[in-house]
Amino acid sequence: MSRSVSRVKTHGVLVGATALFLLLAAYLAPYASVWERLSVASAWSCMVLLIAALVIGPVRHMEGRPYRSNLYIRRDIGIWAAVHGLFHFVAGNFVAMNQFYVTEFVNQAFRAPAVPVRESLFSGGSILGTLVAIIFLLLLAISSDWAMRRLGAKKWKTLQRSAHFALWLTVAHGVAFQVLEARYLPMLIMAAMAAGLLGFQLRARRRPKTGSP
Repeated sequence: MSRSVSRVKTHGVLVGATALFLLLAAYLAPYASVWERLSVASAWSCMVLLIAALVIGPVRHMEGRPYRSNLYIRRDIGIWAAVHGLFHFVAGNFVAMNQFYVTEFVNQAFRAPAVPVRESLFSGGSILGTLVAIIFLLLLAISSDWAMRRLGAKKWKTLQRSAHFALWLTVAHGVAFQVLEARYLPMLIMAAMAAGLLGFQLRARRRPKTGSP
């Protein structure tokens, strides 16, 4: 099987699986509006795909396989993580950037934490979400073989590592909004997923690299 055919099949699987997940969420998720369901679902699909992309390198390393700076499967999964992240950015703005959301979740003095803290969480979380969207746009822009050749392997890999920042900014963004909406179990699950990836990466780094970039 040629590399191009293999990548087409990979993208087909990712498109089909994630589209089905979003479709089911749009109809079945226990939230008031379709935009809210899609916002929550795309946030989770983005994070799962991003963690999956970032864990491929450590898994290969733990298995003793040669180090590769460029893996198509990692890049392809990362592309769809970015697409879902940008979709969440749009859907989340439909949900959160309106007077109802601000009144319900930000300007409520009877809820903990206090309003000034809520305002900081809302503004900070929104800024972090925007930064993540910018990183995702950058990652999509350099996701082609042409961009890799144009930038050179070293510069391309440096920019590609911004995916790690995207993950931790995503976690911080998610924590801010989960606190606002008092969704603490999802917040803990999200933090546990990210912490698990970090632990796996640290464990993999203790093994010496084999092979060449």
